[in-house]
Amino acid sequence: MFWRKFSLPKKYFFLFLLLLVLLAAFLIWRFFVPNKYDYLPVQAGDCIFMVETALNPAQQYQGLSHRTSLDADKGMLFLFSPAADKTFVMRKMNFPLDLIFIRNHRIVNLYHEAAPEGKSPETSYHSGVPVDAVLEIKAGRSRDCHLGVGSEITW
Repeated sequence: MFWRKFSLPKKYFFLFLLLLVLLAAFLIWRFFVPNKYDYLPVQAGDCIFMVETALNPAQQYQGLSHRTSLDADKGMLFLFSPAADKTFVMRKMNFPLDLIFIRNHRIVNLYHEAAPEGKSPETSYHSGVPVDAVLEIKAGRSRDCHLGVGSEITW
């Protein structure tokens, strides 16, 4: 039989099989498992941000928690469907943020320089009305970009 001509000792066969399985697992992970977040350009006033999108509850709960910093042209966009009243906290954050509550691509509420809090945050930030998106950017950037209630945000 063809296979018997080229047979390997058992220990090499199992090592070869293990390497083949590891290679297959790596290729599946590399090409078929989606990134944790998708990235999206967002026009906000005078600025453009490259933001991560938080689409599912796990991503939305995690948000920017545990990050050590955030670049001035980066952020996170939380998308909700259907629109609803939303409350955000600064749980396990390491830097302040501007929180921008959005409905139909218009700012409906805005918090400047929300301070980071630990595991049990005491301050909450409310949308006040149903929103379909929330944009988190580095503290102070909403003023730099001339953003206010009624400003348009597009993505």
